[in-house]
Amino acid sequence: KLTPGIFIAYLALTRRWRAAATAAGSAAAATLLAAAVAPDATREFWFSALPNTDRVGVLAFISNQSLRGMVARLGQPELGDLLWPATVLLALLLWGWRLWRRTEVTAGLALTGIVGALVSPVTWIHHLVWLLPALVLLVDHALAAPAASRRRRRLLAAAVVGYLLACSGIVWLWELNSSGVLAFLGGNMYVWLSLALLLWLPVPPRDAAGERDAVVPAD
Repeated sequence: KLTPGIFIAYLALTRRWRAAATAAGSAAAATLLAAAVAPDATREFWFSALPNTDRVGVLAFISNQSLRGMVARLGQPELGDLLWPATVLLALLLWGWRLWRRTEVTAGLALTGIVGALVSPVTWIHHLVWLLPALVLLVDHALAAPAASRRRRRLLAAAVVGYLLACSGIVWLWELNSSGVLAFLGGNMYVWLSLALLLWLPVPPRDAAGERDAVVPAD
């Protein structure tokens, strides 16, 4: 599984150089160890299996709720080959922009899980457990808001709607027919949910998050 490798990029982007180097070194060491123990299998994986994404299923299959799956379901292979890199680049730029403010750690990890699911060529529905930290954070931010505030109601509503959508399996309604505007909207529902969380998940700066939990001494 290479998708979690984006967390190394997260560590580097947030200037945690030692942690990034440790993670990258550990990944490299594990890869070299695997190559030493099973050289044929390692060669097969890196030079044959990895470039062949069709080995795990058809990219346009409705369960593939990544950006690659979304453009594949357009049914225009040449257009999809152009759109996919562009959508991946936009998602990564949005992710980087949201992290650049030295985002609080838990929010940064949640955003990284979301973008990892989006940019991976294949993200089956069960891979979308990466969205759960973001939904939990929505509830956390809601409970931190004043009890009767509009912010609390909005965040709780967003968390509930997001969770219900994630559990609904709604995309399977378009398993056999993914053509048309309605199918494009509904059949990519988890892609839209991921993009919405990537764009609108509250991400307080690290200092602000610390202040929220700080105990104010009495005068």
